[in-house]
Amino acid sequence: MKTTIFSRLKWWQLALVSIAASALGGLSSMRSGKKERALYNKKLKQSPWAPPSWVFAPAWTINNLFVLLALQRLVNSDIPEKKKLLVLQAAIWTVFFSFGYVYFNKKSSILGAIWTKADAVLALISFLIAYKSDRKLASYYLPLLGWTSFASSLADYQALKNADPVFNTKPLLEYIPKKMVPPVLAAL
Repeated sequence: MKTTIFSRLKWWQLALVSIAASALGGLSSMRSGKKERALYNKKLKQSPWAPPSWVFAPAWTINNLFVLLALQRLVNSDIPEKKKLLVLQAAIWTVFFSFGYVYFNKKSSILGAIWTKADAVLALISFLIAYKSDRKLASYYLPLLGWTSFASSLADYQALKNADPVFNTKPLLEYIPKKMVPPVLAAL
């Protein structure tokens, strides 16, 4: 087993890296100012089950901590699927760091939904692959899987109820004939 600087980090050092990664993720949306983002969020039709916006920063810090713990364990492992899991890790971080750009800068509810679903799928695949060889490693993907699965319902609602400037569309729900919309969805 190789020892790297990353593999020697203590849990609290990984927590600090997680906070830094979360802050860096926020930089991808920096082109739009805080006021502009707040106005955008206020204008967006949000799902009735959406948590307050302040929940997202700690949720992502926790998600990032567990993804970093997974990466640390993966770096120190010799499991057969190590390369696949490292590629999946890179994809998870790519989605995380680019989300702010597509959602806040481009103001695309459709791309936000696609990115959120992609993150959930990447977490699920990572969990399933890791589960075969290392259940503790697999467990580190559960917070991301749980959060992005929940967040997918929020993102889908936004895509259904809000216009999208990137695709130049009305809210997607308006493209579905009214008689085909389930009553529960129509009531929201």
